[in-house]
Amino acid sequence: MIETGSYELLSFEEARDRLRFDREISLGLFDLSSFRIAYCPRDFVYVGDIELYQWMWCDKIAGLVVDGDMTIEGDLMDNSFDGSAAFLLTRGDLRARTVTLGGAEVVVRGDMRAEGPVFNNSSAGRCEIGGSLYASHLVTDDHATVVAGRTPARSFALGYVDPTMSEKLRVADSYLDILTPEAATEFDARGRGAGPEIVVRIVTAIRSGRPVLRA
Repeated sequence: MIETGSYELLSFEEARDRLRFDREISLGLFDLSSFRIAYCPRDFVYVGDIELYQWMWCDKIAGLVVDGDMTIEGDLMDNSFDGSAAFLLTRGDLRARTVTLGGAEVVVRGDMRAEGPVFNNSSAGRCEIGGSLYASHLVTDDHATVVAGRTPARSFALGYVDPTMSEKLRVADSYLDILTPEAATEFDARGRGAGPEIVVRIVTAIRSGRPVLRA
């Protein structure tokens, strides 16, 4: 469960009126009136992993708004594929070990820094970074990922590419272009049509610290 010592929990309606996060976040079609919003008016440090799907459906928290910088001493994760996960809005910088997103809305107004890769998949949701992205890799798979500043040298895209990112992402034909030969064989990555199972296996390997992406 989530500890509430460093932020306050607001009702959805109060948070929307007070914080106006709806100007920056697309809320989709879910009825969020019974959910809460976590709000930190200053820098926020979270010890452990944040899994946005769990926050929404186990903890009934539809989003987290941080007015300062956010540090996650673990991974930022989202196991949803349809946008049914809590949103994250950080008006400063965000730092995490790895970032693996599905359909959640994640908006970082400053820089995003990851010790390992940033791997975003799912046609739902988006990841918007107002500054630069510092990570070992950026991989997008049919995901609306937009970075205003610089991106890692190893930045790849399968499927959809936002027009503003066409010069920053190297288009890949399949996971064979992205994975190490050993991982490609292990995951049977013969084409993009390998199905969602390969995404789950790649994400699991990234979160465990395995070097499965090409150097």
